[in-house]
Amino acid sequence: MFRTAVILVVMVLLFSGCAVKEFGNALKYNIQGEYYLQEKNFAGGRQTFSEALQKDPDNPQVLFFYGRFLLAENEAKSALPYLEKAAAYNPGDSQYHFWLGLAYGENGMRAKERASYNAALRLNPRNVQALVYLGNNLLQAGELEKSLTTYQQALDMWPDSPQALYNRAVILRKLKREPEEKMAWRLYLDSYPAGSFARMATDRLNSLGDHSYRNYRLGARTVTLAEIAFVPLSAEISPLSRPSLDLIGAAVSNMGKGDLNIIVYQQNNQGLAKKRAVALRGYLERKFPQLKENKRIRISWFGVPEERTVLNKKLVLQESVQFFLADPAKEKSKKKQLPPKKAGRK
Repeated sequence: MFRTAVILVVMVLLFSGCAVKEFGNALKYNIQGEYYLQEKNFAGGRQTFSEALQKDPDNPQVLFFYGRFLLAENEAKSALPYLEKAAAYNPGDSQYHFWLGLAYGENGMRAKERASYNAALRLNPRNVQALVYLGNNLLQAGELEKSLTTYQQALDMWPDSPQALYNRAVILRKLKREPEEKMAWRLYLDSYPAGSFARMATDRLNSLGDHSYRNYRLGARTVTLAEIAFVPLSAEISPLSRPSLDLIGAAVSNMGKGDLNIIVYQQNNQGLAKKRAVALRGYLERKFPQLKENKRIRISWFGVPEERTVLNKKLVLQESVQFFLADPAKEKSKKKQLPPKKAGRK
């Protein structure tokens, strides 16, 4: 009996040692993998896990991270078998199925991609990445209503998901649900007001007659800004517009050359348009005195609506503010950009 007890104790110690070693390896691989991914050192991660594969070829974590580094280096075809093995060896991990789905998608295998995202969601219904990419898969397949529902589920958990916010608006546009589309573009721009997608979102929003945001050309740059607004029936600048004006002022100051032209339109009230133009110049010159010192702000005002074309749609704005940057040496070119109506300039 004593001998049996001793054998059992030895076996427990042996198995405990194996478990400790496995746990230690798992922790090491996870720390290494996440480190290389966060640092975007994909080549370093690939090398490290390539060496780990030679020592531990059936370890699901090693297979998983090696596959992810291959994906990160745009080698989706090579990554696929490693991620397939990882998910087969560790079928209970939602993230393994998600990344396998991503690899299937990169290889154009849409049915298997969708099946993998669904497998990930069965294991973890709150896997928001799987929901977003499932929404992408459904959108690519033209299943608009299902995709819209899936994106909304993702947004319930991650309200600022950029893909879900943007693609929700795209779907609403395809479904011709304009009031909802307007709101969807605004919600996207509230969270992501910069970059190429913001510029596209703004054009689509403007084409619906909504100018809550607007793109402005400042030299070689295009910036997206929230609407410049005033207290109703006055020239007092709305506090909500100050961040947009601050961005304009900072951008022009950093450019170092070129005049900022501010043009204000107000239908049938050129006097109010002038007061608003003066107020805008005054705000920017107080906030950025170097613009005043170098006399880099020019203002114009019109008692007519602004007419512009966005995405082949002609738009008429009863009141608006326009900014553009011009080289003082090209005054003639600048004049051609101004409307032919009688206006004030200063």
